[in-house]
Amino acid sequence: MTSPKSKAGQAVWPLSLGASTVVGSLLLACVFPFASFAALAALTMTPRRGLMLVTGAWAVNQATGFFLMSFPWDAQAVGHGIAILAATLAATIVARLVADNMRGVTALRAVAALASAFVVHQVLLRGYASFGGGAENFSAEIISGVALNDAMWFTGLVALRFVIAHFSGEKALPATATA
Repeated sequence: MTSPKSKAGQAVWPLSLGASTVVGSLLLACVFPFASFAALAALTMTPRRGLMLVTGAWAVNQATGFFLMSFPWDAQAVGHGIAILAATLAATIVARLVADNMRGVTALRAVAALASAFVVHQVLLRGYASFGGGAENFSAEIISGVALNDAMWFTGLVALRFVIAHFSGEKALPATATA
């Protein structure tokens, strides 16, 4: 049986990620930390809820880009948006598989989930860019900047998750995401 305190925590976490999506999309647009969101969804939510969350984050990010930041309405921009969604969904699934197959130290599971999500996300986006355009955006300098951005967002959001878990009585990063 779930306590009212735990139910509140279950609602606060997705709402916090939703608010972070809006802020991150407005501030970062093209450098949104999709791998971080994929890893966090994999670590803290059921597969269905996690996939719904990252799809929602993608939708908010794309709406922000196209409607508020004047992304061009051309095949390349729309194609990149679709590729980002596909890469983010795949990253979420892989992060979940990695986290579910690791036992032991929670911090190692979290780092492995983030690393696997990041690699899958970048490899799939680079694959798309080879025929959809934008391959120049995958230099070592740019990728390392994106990795640092994802790591910082992940760290901040994990800290937020621990605060929420403290007040809700939930485990911050459960062994198996069932929230």
